[in-house]
Amino acid sequence: MQSDESSLQPPQPESKSRLATRSSLIQDLKLEEVSQERWREFELIYKPLLLFWMRKKNVPASAEDEVLQECWISAFKAIGNFERGEDKGTFRGWLRTIVHRRAADYFRKVPKDQGVSPELLNAIATPEQKDANELEGEEVALREIEARALEVVRSTLKTKNTWDMFWMTTVEKVPTEEVAKKFNVSKAGVRMAKQRVLKRLKELGFEV
Repeated sequence: MQSDESSLQPPQPESKSRLATRSSLIQDLKLEEVSQERWREFELIYKPLLLFWMRKKNVPASAEDEVLQECWISAFKAIGNFERGEDKGTFRGWLRTIVHRRAADYFRKVPKDQGVSPELLNAIATPEQKDANELEGEEVALREIEARALEVVRSTLKTKNTWDMFWMTTVEKVPTEEVAKKFNVSKAGVRMAKQRVLKRLKELGFEV
């Protein structure tokens, strides 16, 4: 029997990320008729983090696809009840709870002579306080999430120049005037290119 994903554990320390999850993504996912494309993007971007948590719970590689699919199903069914806030936890914390519970469900189905004790099952299902190693591991997964989100945006742009102007002004911190000269466009054109990328990132639920 699956646990109620709307009940969160107390807030946990979060790894830092240059891209923070925005409420706009959560609101989009909560729509009754959320597009398949948005869910595919969500799964593509967050997959590394879910796999990291699954591996921390010792889910075998042979079962990763099965457990991951159960996590997506649980998230899809429960996202409508998710609410973020200081007293309710974060979106990543909510996802982490789902992963831990589905991992516990997997181990419950393992034959008793190969399974784990009830005490260990409870430990698997409950997100423990993160230690330094887990926070460091999450940093790696979050960097991959960032890379995936940025790649999704880059691949949807009509011209490479739009991406390059965004990258130079936002990441490399090159002055707008210099970028405008390099691409032979106005400063307003550079700002428009930057805003086009930022808008797409916001649609995916991230902000720089």
